[in-house]
Order: sequence, then C-alpha cells, then structure tokens
Amino acid sequence: MTALAAPQSDAASVVGSDFGDRRYVQRALAGTTYISNPVPAETGTNVVVVSTPVRRDGDIVATLNGAVYLSETGAFDLLQSDLPDSSGVTVTTDGGADIYHRPPSPNRSVTTHTAPLSEADWVVSVSESRAVIGPTIQRLTLLQTGSVISVFAVIAVFGWWNYRRNLAQVEALIDGFRALRDGAYGTHVDVGGADEWERIGTGFNEMSDTIDQSVAENRERARQLHVLDRVLRHTLRNELNVVRGRAELVASHATGEAAAHAAHIISRCDSLVETADKERAISAVLDTDTTPEPLDVARITETVVERAQADAPNADLTVDTPPTAVAAAVPQIGTAIQEVVTNAIQHADCTAPQVSVSVSEPTATEGTDHVRITVSDHGPGIPRMERRVLNGDDAIDALHHSQGLGLWLVYWAVTHSDGDLDFEDNTPQGSVVTIRLPARDDTA
Repeated sequence: MTALAAPQSDAASVVGSDFGDRRYVQRALAGTTYISNPVPAETGTNVVVVSTPVRRDGDIVATLNGAVYLSETGAFDLLQSDLPDSSGVTVTTDGGADIYHRPPSPNRSVTTHTAPLSEADWVVSVSESRAVIGPTIQRLTLLQTGSVISVFAVIAVFGWWNYRRNLAQVEALIDGFRALRDGAYGTHVDVGGADEWERIGTGFNEMSDTIDQSVAENRERARQLHVLDRVLRHTLRNELNVVRGRAELVASHATGEAAAHAAHIISRCDSLVETADKERAISAVLDTDTTPEPLDVARITETVVERAQADAPNADLTVDTPPTAVAAAVPQIGTAIQEVVTNAIQHADCTAPQVSVSVSEPTATEGTDHVRITVSDHGPGIPRMERRVLNGDDAIDALHHSQGLGLWLVYWAVTHSDGDLDFEDNTPQGSVVTIRLPARDDTA
C-alpha cells in the first residue's frame, strides 16, 4: 500500500503493507473492476470494498481500492428514482444476504425477474405488482383471444366452404358413376374447381365416352352375330334336311358302294344337326338374361343317366347320388352333364363302355361349399390339347382348337354357373371329369 485516506486512522501503521493476497486486489490486477460482498464494520454498518486497476501505457501497474459504507452512499438512489412505486428492487449477494430491498406497492401477486451484475457477485431482482399491470394484461389477453378466435373462425369458415365444395364435386362424380352403372354410358360430369378436379372430371368424361363407344360397338356386333346365328342355323337345318332326305332316297334304291356313301351322308347330316343344336344351347347359356338358379343336381343327373342308358343299352352305367343336392346353376347345366356322359360313351374303344357318375354334397369335414358331379370312364381319355384350349393355356388357332362344341357347351354352362371344371386322368386309362357348382339350401 502506498497511501491511505481515511478519517481518524493511523495511516503510518498500514502504508507499506502487502495486500497482494487480497481477493479484491487480485481481481483488479486481473483487469476487472470488482465490488466485494458487504462486510460488517466495527461501527455496525456494512462496508463494501471497490477495487479497480490502474493502467500506464496499457499495462496494469497498480490497483485503486476503496471501502464504502453502504449506509452513507447513494448507490441505490438511482434505482429508487427511476422505478415507480409498483416496482420493487432487491439486491442480493451470492451468499443470499439482502443488500438492498424495496418491495413493490401493493406487495401482492408479484412477478419477479432477476439479473446478475458483472462487477460484483450480486443479483438484482425487480418485482412488479400484477395488481398494477393486471388491466394491461387483461386487455392484451382479450386482444390475443379475440385474434385467435377470429383466425379460427376464418379457418373454420374456409374449411367448411372447402368441404362443401369438395363434397359437391365428389357427389357429382358419384352421380356420374351411378349413371354408368345404370347403363347411361356417355354421361358427362362438371366438377369444376382446381386443376386437379378439372383433370379428374376430364378423365371421367373421356372414360364415359370410351365406354359408350365400346358398348355401342359391342351391341352392334352382338346384333350382327344374332342375325347371322339365326339365318345360318335356320338355313343350315333346312338345307341339311334336304340333303338328308335325298341321301335317304338314294339309300333306299341303291346297293353296294352307293348305299354306303348315302349312309355316310346321312350320318354326317345328323352330326351337323347335332352341332347346330349344341350351338343353340351355347347361345342360350351366353345370353345375358340367363342367370344361375337353385336346381336339384342329383335329380337332374339321375335323369341324364337314365336317358343315356336308354340310348346306349350296351353301356355299363352306374350312378351314385344323394336324395337331393341343390346347387346354383344355369338351366342348361343338365345339357352339359348329358354332354359329358354321352361323350364318355361315344368315345369308348370297346363295345360295352363303363361309365361311373356320382354326385356328392358338401360336408363339414371336407370344409367345401360346392356340389360335385364326377364322370369317370375307361376310354381313350380327353386329349390334352382339348384341355389346354379349354383352360386357356393354348390359343384357339388352326392347329389347336376343340374338335367340337360339346366341351365348349360344358365349359360355358359351368362357368356361367360360377362353378369349376376339372379334367384328370383315370387309372389305368380314361378320364375323370369333375364339375363343381356352388351349393344352395333351397330348390327352385
């Protein structure tokens, strides 16, 4: 210490002493102004030490230190003069002791904010009475609440408007699809709205026009085929009757080779007439008005076997059916079963063909819901080419095609009954044809 200024003090006993280990001196030598925590003096008042560096040519060469009685200083007068009565101030040391405290008025419902000081290990707390700022807070709260409500109201109104608009667009599309379902092909819809809705509406209208054009072409094609079918069937039957009649006339007067040729002509005429009858049955199956109905398949199968046995008395036919077996099928299913049985008899390579026919109902143990009609024979079997064409594995062309309409009649009758048709090889030879039809609980 080089000098001491203090009233009524013995400077001589202190000047020249080393205070370098004091905290406030070290803080100042480090380059910061430092204010210590209050220290009780002998007089009973609190004293704080202020220390600041002394620089020469930028270098710290000394510190200037001073002791200040808090009770004799106006350090906090600035706080008292700048703050209203509704604001309170508290200065606290790092040890938790209050250096200065002035509560707000009124001293209730207080909000407090704190901040540390850089020059001292003190914390300044400013408290504000909510009773004073309450009206301002209420006004701000009401303003914010009103703004939020207004924003939500705008969003709700816009959302409702957008919802109603989208709902109208969706309803327009639904009405368009209902019109297509009811056969009003070519129906147009106007959904409007954004580009996305415009594209959807345009796509729907283009699809509707395409369907309308396709349906019109199919109807015209169906009408043409119907006309050709009627004309060809009528002409074919009439002309075949003429040919067959002439052949019978020749056969009745001819002998030898001429009679044989006449008999062959009669046989081919009968075959063509039979083909025409099958074509008519197929046309009936493919008719759009033909729908499956409950039928007792067991009774139908028994009738088919009885007729087949009467037409082929040398055949060994066996039938095994339950009392009833009701399935959903088109009315031509009996003709299809007859075709399978007749095919097994006619294509047998022996004079006494053996054909077994059975009908089985769905059982709980098997977990099936179909009625099965099974026809087994020991003939040469159905060619695999025929099976592959019917199953769609091979295309119908000049080399791979079904040799007759019989199996096509069976295939379409089963298919339009929502059933399945399977072909398997029998042991040691022959074929097993299985027709599966959806079971029903009631009869027609």
